[in-house]
Amino acid sequence: MRYYEAIYIVHPNLEDAGLTKVVEATKKALAKRGGELMFEENMGKKRLAYAVEKQRFGTYVLLQFQGEGVDIAKFGQDLELNDDVIAQMIVAIDPDEIRTSPPPPAEREGAEASDAKSDVEAEQAAESAEDDKGTDEPAEKAPGSAAEEDEGTDKSDEAAAEEKEGDDVAAAESGSDKVAEVDAKADSPV
Repeated sequence: MRYYEAIYIVHPNLEDAGLTKVVEATKKALAKRGGELMFEENMGKKRLAYAVEKQRFGTYVLLQFQGEGVDIAKFGQDLELNDDVIAQMIVAIDPDEIRTSPPPPAEREGAEASDAKSDVEAEQAAESAEDDKGTDEPAEKAPGSAAEEDEGTDKSDEAAAEEKEGDDVAAAESGSDKVAEVDAKADSPV
């Protein structure tokens, strides 16, 4: 036996009874094709990344089950032929990926909130680093700080200037004054 995960999106107009009817029909089709349901989760209505069958929202349903490959392909066809299912995908998974129970809704919302909070904190840190660059006061040097990065860019600018001076000297020695003139014009403020 192999293990599979099917995720399908139900038409957004189906609520409660209609959604339950589609989910039950899907489970019957799975049993008919020889699949043994191991985990089921209604993930709720979500906004789609792009319109599918002119719909911007859909209700996501996740099924994890075990079965044989040929029968699973027929189960995929059953999902495609269901008018209430606007998209579906079935993939093979490892046995250790089978879920035992869905995370409680509070944990899911908490995880999403903590991700959003960390994103906001990262943006604020980036903004404060940019603000520090704009001040005339020297920043304190700490390992990995913006002050060290600025110092590193100053050193690389100095190395580039030295390399350019070496090119000018080489051009002058070779008798090519035009190259030196072009470089001088590029450095001039006018």
